Amino acid sequence: MSVVRLALLGAGLGLAACASSGQPGGGFGPSVVVCPPGVPCRTQSSQQVTATYAREPERPTDADAYAGEEVGALRDAAAAGDARAAYKLGQAQEFGLGGAARSPSAAARSYEHAAAEGHPWATWRLSTLVERGVAPGGRRRALDLTRAAAAAGHAPSAYNLAVAYQEGRGLPRHGGEAARWMTRAAEGGVPEAQYALGTMLFRGEGVPRQSYQALQWMRSAAQGGDLRAQRAVGRLYMTGLEEMGQDLGEARSWLSLAAGRGDAAARRDLAAIDRAEREERDFQRALALRQEETRALWNAALLASWLAPPPVVVVLR
Repeated sequence: MSVVRLALLGAGLGLAACASSGQPGGGFGPSVVVCPPGVPCRTQSSQQVTATYAREPERPTDADAYAGEEVGALRDAAAAGDARAAYKLGQAQEFGLGGAARSPSAAARSYEHAAAEGHPWATWRLSTLVERGVAPGGRRRALDLTRAAAAAGHAPSAYNLAVAYQEGRGLPRHGGEAARWMTRAAEGGVPEAQYALGTMLFRGEGVPRQSYQALQWMRSAAQGGDLRAQRAVGRLYMTGLEEMGQDLGEARSWLSLAAGRGDAAARRDLAAIDRAEREERDFQRALALRQEETRALWNAALLASWLAPPPVVVVLR
């Protein structure tokens, strides 16, 4: 085992319970066990799983975000039953855009109209106003709206619902439900959900433990800009994990991203890699000198043996 490997092996990952547990999917070998929530586990090749899990979805974007439309026209269209116009009008009212007076309560009414027509982004924005007490209903209604938006495919709402189940915020703690909604949010491109799902898969929280898939989701989150994921992926590559080999080049790439954003832990890990690599180079240089010394001594011994006179054989009669 190299000096670099020995020097870095003891670094913590910041993720609990990452030792191999023998549960399905606990490794990075040529085949892994995939256990999506609610679906029977199946064995797939690592290459196939990478195609499934190493996606790089974009962060969810609001296709109906207010884009400078004339507020009067939006008001007329909303009054005629246009849900998209009602949603855009709500944004103008909530944030005081396009000359509209800033009025969260008016925004809530506009979002109500759009949400009643099944507009998921309006449902989500309405849930945030209900949570803040701007609209009636309290925590229970806010959670109901969040669930409705999540069920309609709104990934950020799925993430919020997963966190509510995970932390017991207005809902009973439920690992399976947390994992189910976190998976939806992660598949919808929410980096925070991808990071959270990665940690859940590492720990086996609400899902069978699957370290290979955990790394793939962590990478997606890191690619999406999640600072915690960039640090975690860098450290995983720095130390190696289970059957995953150490890769200091990958480690440097991810840790440098996190360090460049001011993360002190990533800077410390980069410094640890620098120290370990210096020690490795020093060790290799010392070893090379020893080899040269050994070769010289061996050659000298052979030369001395060759130059020495033959032994005198005394024959006794």
